Amino acid sequence: MPISLLFIFSALILYTFSIFTERKIGHLKIWIVVIFAIGFTFDLMGTLMMFLSAKVKFSLALHTFCGYTALLIMLAHLIWAILAIKGIGNCQKRFTKYSIYAWIVWFTTFMSGIPKISNLILNWLL
Repeated sequence: MPISLLFIFSALILYTFSIFTERKIGHLKIWIVVIFAIGFTFDLMGTLMMFLSAKVKFSLALHTFCGYTALLIMLAHLIWAILAIKGIGNCQKRFTKYSIYAWIVWFTTFMSGIPKISNLILNWLL
């Protein structure tokens, strides 16, 4: 399996764990933000590796557009989490309320790439 996919799947696990753990607890903790940041880093690394290995660097494909958009949302979400941990404004309350929507955008984009992931795995195996 290409290492880029390992990074993306790891990002899925870490990002999902951090979002749903925060929802269960009801507030952010530093260790949750650290896991979130590692998940973001893995997503960024996996995306960069896929970009570098792609034959077409920029395309107007829906998954490509959504993927870059989701990555930017995830970055904004991470910055928001850091602001919430620092106790700035009303960030914590709003983070808990709206973080699931950022996750849904990211997860939808992840799922839209499944056919591409299947093709990558098959090409790697053959």
